[in-house]
Amino acid sequence: MKSLEQAGIDWPADKLAATLPDNLISEIRQQEENQPMTSNKQRSASAARRLARVAFVAAATLFVTGNALASGGQISLQAVEYRDGHREAAITRRAELMERMEGGLAIITSADRSQPNRYEFYTDDTEHKDFVFLTGIYDAQPPGHVLVLNPGGDTYREVLYTDMDPAAASRLSGIDHVFPRDRFLEHMSSALNDYRNLRITQLRFKEVASDFARGWGNDDKILYVNYPRFTNLNEPRNPRLDFVERMQAATSELIVRDAGDLLDPMRMIIDDFGMKNLKRAIEITGQGLMEGMKTAEPGLTTLQVMHTVDYVYRLNGADLGFLTGVSPASNMNEEIKWESTAEEEAARKGDARILPGSLVHFDTGASMNHYSADIQRTVPADGKFTEEQKRIYQVVLDVQKAVISEVRPGVTWHELQDLAMQMLKDAGGWDESYTYGIGHFIGMEVHEHGDYVGPLMPGMVLAIEQGAVVNGTRVAFEDDVLVTRNGHEWLSRFIPIEIDEVEALLEEEKRVRPKAVLDVE
Repeated sequence: MKSLEQAGIDWPADKLAATLPDNLISEIRQQEENQPMTSNKQRSASAARRLARVAFVAAATLFVTGNALASGGQISLQAVEYRDGHREAAITRRAELMERMEGGLAIITSADRSQPNRYEFYTDDTEHKDFVFLTGIYDAQPPGHVLVLNPGGDTYREVLYTDMDPAAASRLSGIDHVFPRDRFLEHMSSALNDYRNLRITQLRFKEVASDFARGWGNDDKILYVNYPRFTNLNEPRNPRLDFVERMQAATSELIVRDAGDLLDPMRMIIDDFGMKNLKRAIEITGQGLMEGMKTAEPGLTTLQVMHTVDYVYRLNGADLGFLTGVSPASNMNEEIKWESTAEEEAARKGDARILPGSLVHFDTGASMNHYSADIQRTVPADGKFTEEQKRIYQVVLDVQKAVISEVRPGVTWHELQDLAMQMLKDAGGWDESYTYGIGHFIGMEVHEHGDYVGPLMPGMVLAIEQGAVVNGTRVAFEDDVLVTRNGHEWLSRFIPIEIDEVEALLEEEKRVRPKAVLDVE
């Protein structure tokens, strides 16, 4: 990250501090009051320096690019605290996966490079979600760490190959048997032999391989592998799966299956650890989104508003589930007359000036330990909806509430989709301008993989979304909904969505005030 001086920005500390939430400023000042200093002058000087440092970091975080915000090797204390319980959850998850396996072995690797994702343009740099899900080990760096599950084994039912400190890896994962990563292929080579090239007296030197071989048996050998979720055929082949081809070349008995067939149904039903992190992500998303909604005033740009949202996420220790989207939602079917070529160029690259009388659309989600929210709202830049905006807004909102009200065990995605389409059609043929599918699962992926044909089950969390473009005006919503045993829980309902709720929110004082910085002469 560039410093503000490197970026050519010179902002006074008092102006920078004006962008911070009042509670953070109070906390800083209280800390300074408690410092043992000899004079009020000394205390005041120290407080000013501390406030300036915090404001500097906050402002830098607020205005750096989205890519810089989305990546980096830092981890917040808040996120680490929310990892409590992952070890126990991982132990339970591994046991369940082995119960689902039809014999054989499972090989779950961490990522050796950025993981392509079917839908999103932001993913983590190095981590594979299945590996994190089953081990509780975060930040596993390339070239890849390997988890082997051997339900048919005796002693070595769970084995981890890693370059980490063995004691640390065992403590985080609950796995007793940890080996250096370079031992993986050695053990697998011997396991594939079925003892055909080994004398019985040699087996005591091959304890791990022997146990793998016993789990596999001497017949067809089933191997579950966490394949890349999506592969672009134009990309170089994924080196993480080279070992599979080498193993297939070594024996004709190997039957390779996608571990996702077993893991995806498990990840669809979010357990207590996952739910704790997902609900926290939704809470933080609500805080950031509401600040962004209040900030989206005429004169600012969509990029400035986006960074306001992201700043709140970072302040609360969250990552970005995906890059926050803030965009104009008015005059969508009209030719825009740009004020200048500079504004036209910026708008085409995602940064448009917010205009009076316009609507602004948000699509955003904070992430806590890979569990990501996904929420959309549409707000009036002037603080009040026009009558025409109200008319369109209310129709789409009615559809959103009706669909959410039908979420319960046994209902299918298709039934929810049909309901939305029929209501929009009855509204005046608005089904022709329906810009969304009905939604998707969320969890460790923003668009979680799962069964979109079968009935909903308790423990699933859905992102229900509606959107329509009518006469150039776009209105869209997205809300996170938990399927419960007897119905549903609307997890994101605390974020204003009714017309009067939104307008009341926009009248509230902003806690993050970017104009305090922008007004510097």
